[in-house]
Amino acid sequence: MMTSNSAFIGVHLSYGHKPFTLALLDGDLDLIMRANCDIKDVSAILSEPNSVTVCLTANSKSKSTKSANTNSIFSEQLEKMSFRSYSAKKETRQWFKANADESFSALLQKKLLSRRTLEGRIQRALVLYDQGLQINDPMEFFEEITRYKLMQGILPLENLYTSNELDALVAAYVAWTTVNKPGQFVIMGEFILPSQE
Repeated sequence: MMTSNSAFIGVHLSYGHKPFTLALLDGDLDLIMRANCDIKDVSAILSEPNSVTVCLTANSKSKSTKSANTNSIFSEQLEKMSFRSYSAKKETRQWFKANADESFSALLQKKLLSRRTLEGRIQRALVLYDQGLQINDPMEFFEEITRYKLMQGILPLENLYTSNELDALVAAYVAWTTVNKPGQFVIMGEFILPSQE
């Protein structure tokens, strides 16, 4: 799976049979994997690379019991796998939290469109693409649109990332930043936030 021993993994938590949306980047910001997983799948992926930095998306305002339970299960699993909370010391297996919307806002430095809209998803993908992530160029979406497809209601949505995938991708980017660009993030309470140069 990996071409090097370092991995930067973003994880978005939701609900259901496979509640973990995962994005894995290598040291060159190549997207190695994106997947919807259960806890066993995530554990198997996290056990492979020697050096792993994990960023979990979290919402400071979330009061959901389901979300808290999934978060707790994941935190316990990380602890069992010898992951340590982020610190200034260089740990080979560390983890922390970031707020996805606040991370996108910090990188964009302009108004963030709603994650529920098509334009909001494209905007977020463009932010990541401009940061150097080796992902699909979001503007290629528009090259696939024709009058016929619009009239038929056929849009090439398979070429766009879902909101959960985008959250996992920005989390993976924040994880990469903490190792590769230590001057471009700030610690705000329990969250790490990217910052511009």
